[in-house]
Formats: sequence, structure tokens, C-alpha cells
Amino acid sequence: MSQPVQTLDYERFERLVELRQTLTDTVGQKGQLTPQEKNRIREILQYDQLIMQHMQQLKDEAALGLNRVNTSKKQQAAYLSNGAYDSFLFDKRK
Repeated sequence: MSQPVQTLDYERFERLVELRQTLTDTVGQKGQLTPQEKNRIREILQYDQLIMQHMQQLKDEAALGLNRVNTSKKQQAAYLSNGAYDSFLFDKRK
């Protein structure tokens, strides 16, 4: 990881998480680890908090984007609706 976690774009971040999961699965299957593998895992675990923070940030951004889209759709629907014409307004002459 040559870049800080916060600057990774979504696709690269997703790839990082997939690689981390692959490592986790491999460790689970292998059982015994060499001291070198244990050290490497400790290095990776140092990024867990940053990964979780970045995942939360991406989730919040996605929720905000969806909220904006939904609000826009509601406003557009209200603007374009053909409402009921059950009543009429008349202007009075002064």
C-alpha cells in the first residue's frame, strides 16, 4: 500500500478489501503460520481501523447521494404532477 487508505478510489479500495479477505481465508485453511507470515499479518492488521473508517465514509457518501437522488425525484414529481382540477380560482377586479 503505497498510498494512504483515504486517497484510494473505490475500485482500488474494493480490491484491497478483497485481497485482505483472500489472505484471511488462506490463513484459515493453512492453520500453522511461519513467523514471517505472522509478522506480515500484524502489518496488515494495523490498517484495519483505517479500512473500517474508509468503508464507513464510502457508506455515508453513498447514502447521501441516494438521499439527494430521492429528494430530486420527489421534487420533480411534484413539479410535473397534473394535480386535480376540482377547484377554480377567480381574480377580483378592484
